Amino acid sequence: MLEIRMFGGFSIRNKGADISESINRSKRLRAMLAYLIANAGREVSQSELIDALWSEEEIENPANTLKTILHRLRSALSGLGLRNAASCVSYKRGAYAWTPCVPSFVDAHEFDRLCAEADASAEDDEQRTLLYVRAAELYKGGFLPKNAHDSWVVPLDGYYRSKFVGAVCFAADYLLAAGRAADAIPLCRNGIKIEPYEEHFHACLIRALVDAGHQQQALEHYDYVTELFFSKFGVNLSRELAELYKEVVKSSKNTESNLSVIIDDLKEDSADAGCFYCEYEPFRTIYRLEARAAARSGQVVYICLLTLSDAKGKKPKERIFARSMERLRGTVMRTLRHGDLFTRYSVNQYLVMLPATSFESGNMVMRRVSDTFRRENPRAPVILSYTLQPIVPAAFDAGGADEWQAQPSYRTRL
Repeated sequence: MLEIRMFGGFSIRNKGADISESINRSKRLRAMLAYLIANAGREVSQSELIDALWSEEEIENPANTLKTILHRLRSALSGLGLRNAASCVSYKRGAYAWTPCVPSFVDAHEFDRLCAEADASAEDDEQRTLLYVRAAELYKGGFLPKNAHDSWVVPLDGYYRSKFVGAVCFAADYLLAAGRAADAIPLCRNGIKIEPYEEHFHACLIRALVDAGHQQQALEHYDYVTELFFSKFGVNLSRELAELYKEVVKSSKNTESNLSVIIDDLKEDSADAGCFYCEYEPFRTIYRLEARAAARSGQVVYICLLTLSDAKGKKPKERIFARSMERLRGTVMRTLRHGDLFTRYSVNQYLVMLPATSFESGNMVMRRVSDTFRRENPRAPVILSYTLQPIVPAAFDAGGADEWQAQPSYRTRL
């Protein structure tokens, strides 16, 4: 059987014969063959094929060029070891067609068939899920990625990507609802491998890991996806994932009667870990606790926002800020006290909490961070600035915030 793959790359082979390399060496050769296969079952006019191959280019005598490509294509197909390989691409009355002389399997066509059959099984969720899972296994990535910018490839790529995401989401939701977390885990992992920024895939994986009893893996994946979305988009995760995180934390502990065991579990692995870093969700919880404590004790706790920007005060380019943010994280961790706390707030910002400090000492500490960062990274094309402000106590949130905000606030750019 002739096996043709179009997801994640283009390949064509017949038993032991594989001509993928020779086809892929030429963009036009690959595009012509792929277009005819994608439109299998109908004749493609010469003008349509010319528009597909040279949609944004002017070319002299395209009809002759097309015939030259056809000759090269038929020559390449002969390498499949088929008796009538040249007839796989027919040319009659000014029209071209894909007419394989042996049975063939095309992953995109089979994917379409399975999705259509699944869509028609709307009243049988079990059968629909089974078909969607089989379809998802065929999808190995974008449709013809080496021709991703061709005008005819773009809509097909979007269509297949959308069908894949919908198939995985439906199947994962069904498997979780049916209590089949073990089946949902590999499905979600495969989905994330192909579409790493589809948030619902991550949510389903975390829930599946929890349901399967792998709470620690679920927490680790939450940390991973938080950093992933920060690094790529500079955004916090949705409320759905934040709420899911709380559920994971609640379910991650078994009943324990020995308090010393719990205390031992609460301890840090190292006493020399530097300033404490945590994700934004627990940071927000600690902030609220400190605001309540400040209202009761009258002690001021300061919050500092560290921001990296370029010389024009704008967000640096992704490659630059990713490296600079990692270096700034190390500077903060080494420079601040063990009792201080920080988190990543956005793609180019850290948020620092300074308990038991005054405005003067807090400002001095942040200047030390700035000076250290600049000394350690003298050639970094970024500017570090910070804003320092006291926490608003919970007791004053409703009506007395103006009085509290009158305390010193500081903004500087270094």
